[in-house]
Amino acid sequence: MRKFSGPVLVVLSIWLSSVAIAQPSIDPEADKVLEAVHDYMAGLKSLLISAELSEETVYGDAHKLQFGGTLELGMRHPAQFFAVHHADYENRRMYLDEGAFTVFDEDVNVYAQADVAGSLHDVFARLHAEYGISSPGGELFSGNAYELLVENANKVIYVGVSNVNGKACHHIAGVLENMDWQLWVQKDGDPALCRYVVTDRDVPMAPQFSITFDEWKANADIPDQQFDFQAPADAEAIDFVK
Repeated sequence: MRKFSGPVLVVLSIWLSSVAIAQPSIDPEADKVLEAVHDYMAGLKSLLISAELSEETVYGDAHKLQFGGTLELGMRHPAQFFAVHHADYENRRMYLDEGAFTVFDEDVNVYAQADVAGSLHDVFARLHAEYGISSPGGELFSGNAYELLVENANKVIYVGVSNVNGKACHHIAGVLENMDWQLWVQKDGDPALCRYVVTDRDVPMAPQFSITFDEWKANADIPDQQFDFQAPADAEAIDFVK
């Protein structure tokens, strides 16, 4: 059985990097939407979201199992975030505040901490390099999201306009060597993200991961205490494994 690890690191810095568009197979309409998303997200000072997660795993190379979950996440420049991830078999919280990064596993009541200074992008690049902290969906919010989604794609197409949670959304799709992705972006008003789906063609039966954004609050006023981890009295501190 294959399961994705960790909370959706829709946590890796929600502000997209300034990566030049250099992919000749991008549909012009898809290009326009992705540029609008880039400009919008690059200007955010804070973000508060809630989302529904769906994740498939393959059991015995013959059966697909589906698991659900929820995510609540807040971010604020220059380097603060929190994430609360509840799934069928995983319940975790993550915090970054003033250079202190914490992962708390509610199921086994243990937590690990690391000192990581820098911007959100720098912090999560280091966490990925040193501890392997990453997850499907994180590419949306990483500092090199455009490169990961577009420059490595064989083709990016504009599918059309469809409905997600009652909102009209641009539907864009990309094909990479071993995976496909689909992205829905709000059509009217701010180009907020509506849904993201990844299909892993490198695994038998091509399992999918999806995240649907139920609530999206740009430049939200987030209380300081939401970024501050307070360990339960009976929780055990452990170390990250590099």
